[in-house]
Order: sequence, then structure tokens, then C-alpha cells
Amino acid sequence: RKLKKKSSGINAEYGDVQSLKKKKKRKNLEKLLEDAKKSKKELQTLKKATDEQSGNKLQDKAWKKAISMAKGEKQKDNPDLIVKSIKRKEGQKRKAKKEWNERVGGQKKAQKEKQKKRQANIEKRIEGKKKNKR
Repeated sequence: RKLKKKSSGINAEYGDVQSLKKKKKRKNLEKLLEDAKKSKKELQTLKKATDEQSGNKLQDKAWKKAISMAKGEKQKDNPDLIVKSIKRKEGQKRKAKKEWNERVGGQKKAQKEKQKKRQANIEKRIEGKKKNKR
């Protein structure tokens, strides 16, 4: 059997397929929240305006949102939900930190107990040797 060499992102059989699938980086939630608030303010100003250009922008945004929803993309434009997810993430961090501290504390406690037991056994052994000498 011959082994095929993997080239950097190009598969000889299918062409340059892997470069078409670009991985999107996740924005951090604070940045998403800031962007969502900006877009919400912009939508409000567009709704208040009466000129045709702002109406067109509003319609374009609505179409883009509808198309992205039809594609199945997640909508990350609701500031309330983003704040909720930030709080949930912070809660998860606190919980993980607490569990980690408990685990470390348990390990230290177990280590001290083992050392204490070892010391007691050593002393017992020494006492036994002294008794046997007499």
C-alpha cells in the first residue's frame, strides 16, 4: 500500500474543498454584546427616520436576518440573551473554580493523613524493635 501525502489543505481528488470551509472564529461575548447594542440603536434610529434611504437600509437588514435564519445560522443580536449567556458562563467559571479548590483541598488533606499514618507506623516499628532488643 502506498501512503498518500497530505498537502496543506488541498485534496487532490476533490480539489481545493478545504479552503472553502473556513472556520469562523468566535467573538467573545462582551464584543458581541457591544455589537448587538450598537445595531439595536442603529435600528431604532432607522425606524425613526422617514427618508427612503433609511427605509431601504432597514429592509436590507431585515432581509439579511431572514436569509441567515433560513440558513440555520444562530442569531446573536439580542443583548438580553447575550447578557444572560455571559452570566451563565461566569457562573460556570465560579462553579469550576470552587470544585477545583475542593479537589485540591481534598488532595492535601489526604496527603497529610497518609503522612500522619506513615509516621505512626514508623514510630510503631521503632518501638517494636526496641522491645525486641530487651
